[in-house]
Amino acid sequence: MDMIPFFKPNKYFTRIFIWITCITMIIISSFSALIYFHVENKVLNREYENSQKVLLQMKYNIDYLDTMIRNLTLSTYSNNDVKALMYLNEKETFEHLKVLNNLNSTLVANNPFIQSIYIYNNHKHVYYSTSDGIFHNDRQLEQTLKTYSNIPLLKAIVRNTEDNPTSTDKKDNTVLSYVMYENVDSQHHMDGAVILNIKLDWLLNNIKAINQMNDSVHSQLYVLDGNGQLIEADPTQSVTGTSFGASLKEAYEQSVMNQQAAPQETPGFFTKSINHEKYLISYIHMGNTGWTLLEAKPYDEVYSSLKQLLNTILFITLIILIVALLLSMSVSRGIYKPVKRLVEVTASMDDEGDRSLLPRTKDEFSYLTEVYQKSKERIHLEKKKNHGIMKLYFLRKLLFNSYSLNANEFDDLLRELNVSLVKEKPFLLCILRIDDYKRFLNSKSMVERELLRFAILNITTECMSQSFVVQMVDMKDDSFTMLLNVEDKEDDQEKLEQALQEAQSCIQRFYRLSVSTAVSNRIASYTEITAEYNKTVAHCDYRYVYGKGAVITQALIAEHTGGRVDIEQVLELERKFFDAVRKSDVGKALERLETLFSNLKKLPYTDVMYVNMHVVHHFKKVIYEMNQTREEPLSIHVNLIYRELYEAETLEEFKEHLVGILQAIGHEGKEAVGKGNIVAADTIREIVETNYSDTSLGASSLSSMLKLSAYKLGKISKEHFGMTIPEYINQVRLNKAVEWMENSKLSIQEIIRKVGIENESYFYKLFKAKFGTTPREYMAQRGHL
Repeated sequence: MDMIPFFKPNKYFTRIFIWITCITMIIISSFSALIYFHVENKVLNREYENSQKVLLQMKYNIDYLDTMIRNLTLSTYSNNDVKALMYLNEKETFEHLKVLNNLNSTLVANNPFIQSIYIYNNHKHVYYSTSDGIFHNDRQLEQTLKTYSNIPLLKAIVRNTEDNPTSTDKKDNTVLSYVMYENVDSQHHMDGAVILNIKLDWLLNNIKAINQMNDSVHSQLYVLDGNGQLIEADPTQSVTGTSFGASLKEAYEQSVMNQQAAPQETPGFFTKSINHEKYLISYIHMGNTGWTLLEAKPYDEVYSSLKQLLNTILFITLIILIVALLLSMSVSRGIYKPVKRLVEVTASMDDEGDRSLLPRTKDEFSYLTEVYQKSKERIHLEKKKNHGIMKLYFLRKLLFNSYSLNANEFDDLLRELNVSLVKEKPFLLCILRIDDYKRFLNSKSMVERELLRFAILNITTECMSQSFVVQMVDMKDDSFTMLLNVEDKEDDQEKLEQALQEAQSCIQRFYRLSVSTAVSNRIASYTEITAEYNKTVAHCDYRYVYGKGAVITQALIAEHTGGRVDIEQVLELERKFFDAVRKSDVGKALERLETLFSNLKKLPYTDVMYVNMHVVHHFKKVIYEMNQTREEPLSIHVNLIYRELYEAETLEEFKEHLVGILQAIGHEGKEAVGKGNIVAADTIREIVETNYSDTSLGASSLSSMLKLSAYKLGKISKEHFGMTIPEYINQVRLNKAVEWMENSKLSIQEIIRKVGIENESYFYKLFKAKFGTTPREYMAQRGHL
């Protein structure tokens, strides 16, 4: 427990210690495993060789016995006295009985493995036997021979036989019968045959005796005949009926017979669990008899010495690992000592709270790197901040007090702003304003906003500097101000507009931000700068008329307002428009709305705003009047209309909201509206589910894709999702982020990029609001960190 406080803050030391320890453990464990598997392989090969020797010895003995029995059968069949008895048609005499006695006294008595000898006489259909009198009726033999279409010649036939067929106490034994004959009649009966019956129990007992003498491990031996059945020496004690014998036979068939087209005489072995115990099973096939010998040894007995060796290896490995652990601790301390000293010195010199970074960083080197980077950033930001503050101060002084400056003071200001600016050349003022500034503030963190403002300033300065001497200053609100020198050339205005449009295009392409620009008239004297600046600020309001991303010049304003459309005419057009709305003639209303707005654009900005306020007021009044005359009121939220119309940044947006309201009024029947809205809602859901990773996905892009007004889109979203489009998109992105957190090993930053959110702090804010915890805490609770 005393080591935990030491390891906790010293992360780099912990990493060194873990790496050295892991490498040492891998080497020692690999070496120990190599020794163990080598010994295991040796033990396995040794046991296999022992089993192979035993099985080969048994195979040799059985093959030798088979050859000897076949020779005895053949020699007996060739005996003339035996043949005389075999083909005898007369009544048997003493001489014939003497032949059987000679066979019994010579062959049967001298060979303990022979149970009896039969001589078959086809003329009389009788069996002469060396046991149980001269005649023997062996029904088991008859039944066995009938099962063969061609009786095997000099092949061991496994069958049951009766000790005394005339006795009431009959006992069946299993014998091996070797049959020797030459011809068969038309009914497939042998014309004459000699049959040697061999004691199977004698053969199996000898095989087991050889196995016990050659093996120190307890093993079980089984024999399969040519048909793959277990050979039983005693029918009353069936080995086939035992669970072990049947399982051993099944294991052999699955492991060997299913993989070989025909049995091979090469010995082999395999391991198998039988009755919940693992066995090492050796086998060999004998070609002469068609039999297969199976030997099963308990695996635990075979590897008892190996288990002792394994325990010894584990014990020695554990001792070595403990020693290696202590050595790793000592080596790690030596390596970490210089790093620890450097961290302590850095922390002691810290006077701005960087010491709090240490628990959050990956290790001490990451801490040192972050302290260095933060110190460097502080110095750079301080210099930049001071420089920017002074430039803003000088520009404000010039913009607001140019008429009170003398020539020397103006020269001093120019030098502070930009040494390349000269008072001898005419000046121009350009004011850049960030469109959708409210969304810009809400969707970006403070750091991101500063970076984007810096990018706008740099891009615009770079584009303008190619043709003009320019000085641009961030006004710290939604605007930037440029002061530039121009030449007395006719194409200066064209170059200026092209440079501004290029800057707007770059900002839109790289940062997806829209900026509008207002340009002043040419300023001949510096004392006129303040007056032109005030005019240009007022002209910025014309963005409402000309739209986002517009380049507003005096010529553009004069061109559109030159006709001087009378405001009374516009108000008359408004009255006609509302007459069509009252009549629910949507087609006529839309047509008159187009006429109204085409004339509205020709009014000065102040008149445009007056007419818009007039329209909003009258719309509320008209909706109230229509609801009084309808059986079912219009499902239009008046307060929501007010807010959306007043928050519109451009005249085109204002018009789109009005078109949406008209389309909502013009729908025939709630059922048709509901069906259309369901299709639109399903489409919105599919688009968002498919394109949630697209950072540009929003209400405006969905409105463009679905050809629906923003008002209509918002209404569908509220109706079917219970929230606005941005809220629904954020909900889908958060749910997808949770899926990535639970089903992948991606970092939080990678997940944020995959779900289409550019601002990390904004993602944390949304996640905390929905799930009540931070993403990192959420992943830690589920064990993904």
